[in-house]
Amino acid sequence: MNKGRFFAVGVGAGDPLDMTLRAVRTLENSDAVVFPVKNPGESSVAYDIALAGADISGKEKIEVVFPMKSVSDYREYLNDEKLHRIFEHLDRGHDVSVVTLGDVSVYSTAEYLRGYIEEKGYETHICAGISSFSAAAAKAKISLCENRESFSVVPAVSDKEELMKKLSDFDTLVIMKAGSALEWIVPVLKENGLYDRALMFCNVNMSDEYIGPVTTDRKGYFTTIIVKRGGNL
Repeated sequence: MNKGRFFAVGVGAGDPLDMTLRAVRTLENSDAVVFPVKNPGESSVAYDIALAGADISGKEKIEVVFPMKSVSDYREYLNDEKLHRIFEHLDRGHDVSVVTLGDVSVYSTAEYLRGYIEEKGYETHICAGISSFSAAAAKAKISLCENRESFSVVPAVSDKEELMKKLSDFDTLVIMKAGSALEWIVPVLKENGLYDRALMFCNVNMSDEYIGPVTTDRKGYFTTIIVKRGGNL
């Protein structure tokens, strides 16, 4: 019997309408849908988006627990026992998809899972999704980069010195997962004369969406800051 295929599927930044046709069809053609959670039994935003955008209500749900904290390689938390339900499906010839917010290639736990499964000899694929900063730029009607402008994406785990270097090296800087670092990001922006050239985005395309000046009053995991030295903002 041929083994099943494993798909890592980006479901976009929050609105089910932003799911790609490839993502919808892949999920609907899968036999099981995997979703990462921080703790057992938790709900998954990525799964809820997928459920609203694709007909997956009859698929088997498989949760995989990740610590969701800063580590060098999430694969150290993966093992065959933890993923045994996935392997059982694949060995029976079933296709399995894992859902992840945004795009699989941008700070995604799904990529660690896909890589681990591929190393075990299974066929894997990636379905690209709309990243949070692309959705944010679209909502604010701003261009991330034009002509010869440079562009960089960094996680907020970078220290102050690294952030200051990035701010000086690039025309546009996207700071992802910035909610936990706002207390020191705001002073750095002001010190470099870039506070008025920055926009903060929280929960883009969700019911409590915020788009506006960078502030410590709005915090959350889904917080992105876009800093532009010039152009429309």
